[in-house]
Amino acid sequence: MLNRSAVVVRYRQPFVDWINRNDPTGDGGMTLLEANEDPTVYLVEAESRQEFERWLRLNHDLIFEELLDDWYSDETLWPSDRTVETLKIWCSFDFHSTVLDTGETPVEDDDDED
Repeated sequence: MLNRSAVVVRYRQPFVDWINRNDPTGDGGMTLLEANEDPTVYLVEAESRQEFERWLRLNHDLIFEELLDDWYSDETLWPSDRTVETLKIWCSFDFHSTVLDTGETPVEDDDDED
């Protein structure tokens, strides 16, 4: 068992509305189901939902920016209101305190590769 908890981030309709408003193709046809087909999962050092909520208050700006950047890197398209309250309106967070690693190879961070 890993000494981390997993947090699955799922987009809510306001986030999908933002994606569609800024779609450069003009299609704007992304659905909530499509946006959540492959959700982002964060491993966090929190043993309870309450600890995660404290962690989110401290790190919401980084999380919000990463989620926005996953869709559009042009920061001028990003909403100016990126508070933790707005993040919780735009996304839900499923907290899981038990994370089991069933792999046989060490966990690696792709960002650490040269």
